[in-house]
Amino acid sequence: MPSNRSSWITAGNLALITVLACGGGLAPAASAQAASTLTDPLAKATTTPAPTPTPTPTPTTTPPPAAPEDETETSAEPDEEEAQTLAAAAPVTRSQMIARAKTWKPGTAQRVPYSQTKKHGGYRTDCSGYASMALGLGKPGQITVGLAKSAYTRPIKMSQLLRGDLVIDAIGSNTTRHVVIFDRWANSGRTSYWAYEQRGGYGTDYRTRNYGLAAKSEYKAYRALNIREDAPPAPTTVTRAQVIARAKTWKPATAQRVPYSQTKKHGGYRTDGSGYVSMTLGLAKPGPITTALATSAHTRPIKMTDLLQGDLVIDPIGGNTARQVVIFDRWADAGRTSYWAYQQRSGYGTDHRVVKHGLTTGTQFRAYRPVRIR
Repeated sequence: MPSNRSSWITAGNLALITVLACGGGLAPAASAQAASTLTDPLAKATTTPAPTPTPTPTPTTTPPPAAPEDETETSAEPDEEEAQTLAAAAPVTRSQMIARAKTWKPGTAQRVPYSQTKKHGGYRTDCSGYASMALGLGKPGQITVGLAKSAYTRPIKMSQLLRGDLVIDAIGSNTTRHVVIFDRWANSGRTSYWAYEQRGGYGTDYRTRNYGLAAKSEYKAYRALNIREDAPPAPTTVTRAQVIARAKTWKPATAQRVPYSQTKKHGGYRTDGSGYVSMTLGLAKPGPITTALATSAHTRPIKMTDLLQGDLVIDPIGGNTARQVVIFDRWADAGRTSYWAYQQRSGYGTDHRVVKHGLTTGTQFRAYRPVRIR
């Protein structure tokens, strides 16, 4: 046995540790301390303070990565960026839209090449970026699916398409979806139309298309919410002398007169009575029909006694073979019982002769003054 007390305590501790280790695994530090207290009668009992628990950190939520702005975005409602884009979309007229579409030089060597990643003037150089540019939407432009949303367009019928409307295939992937800008119908049968587009492998183009015209086509017609109709052109006026000068260009009452026809044209105008009058007044080709000439869009009623050179006398009642219109030139006599008139009459052609239309009792002829005459 050790000779001194300190040695005895040390030996006892070692012995106890050895027994505990053989009993199956190392004892915890607290057990070893308790054993030491038992074998050392002089050791003071001490209370080991409980360990202070380490606070568990509050987990932070890592936001998912933002969806890439490409042609695969399919959310049903516009997100914040789309709302900002919409707010920035100022009204644009149809003619302004087409003018913008032309700035990318469609169908020329200077056209903008196609790309879904590159930009021109801040807009993506793919089909939807091009349409967004033409509409004046926020840069870099909406995707094709976005353009078909109610935030930007509304569906219309293909038969309602007007210049500047869109034809969109919003189904499929970014390699199949497409949008074109309607310009005008290519033929009277409306089997194709001219359109502006930014197409893959080429770039900005202007060509005839038939997207949306076939049965069950994925292409649909849309009208942009920010598009506006062009202001009607200010009506051009015509003097009375100009009306008569134009009437004479069809060589009335000569061998060179223009033959009468309701289907043929001369200088773009129908060669019937209303087409002839429309030509003298400078109205749009091929000319409104007789009943239209008697409406407030083109004339206003006056008394027969108020007739001046260049005014009209119209019978707008009945079928197209009964209606007539003549251009008043001057009274034929002091009693105003007849007058000289220019007309395109059936079975003859352009004529200048004395007539009594509107002067007899029970007549259907009435006097009218063109709204554009001065």
